[in-house]
Amino acid sequence: MAKDTSKKTATAADPASFTVHESVIISLARKAVEGIPGFIRFSGSSIVSDLADLVGSKRRFDKSIVVTESNGEVSLEILIVAAYGAKFNEVAAAVQKAVYDQIVDFTGMKVKSIDVVITETEDAPEEESDDEDVVEGEVIQ
Repeated sequence: MAKDTSKKTATAADPASFTVHESVIISLARKAVEGIPGFIRFSGSSIVSDLADLVGSKRRFDKSIVVTESNGEVSLEILIVAAYGAKFNEVAAAVQKAVYDQIVDFTGMKVKSIDVVITETEDAPEEESDDEDVVEGEVIQ
């Protein structure tokens, strides 16, 4: 059974409280990382989890982001696959900053740590060229 890492926030000056469930933290982290140069995918991602994300499933099929909460602070461990040839320290720092900013901006929660673990590397996907199509050495325009 997963530990409930939802966070209730309230102060004496503002008695209104709200709860942020760990699945929301995971979702914010996933969205924050999209498009970071050198990031290929989350480690352990499979076609099932990718399809689940596309259709908006709340169920997580992988353990690539682990959220823990202690003493009112949240910590994350994020497992990723980085592009071969990327500077891993720069990729990890960009992931940490993007996730930190996203969580603080959306929830106001205190972030204790964000550990990025690069579990493997892959060649970056080749970008498609929209300029010209080539067939048997001839340019078609």
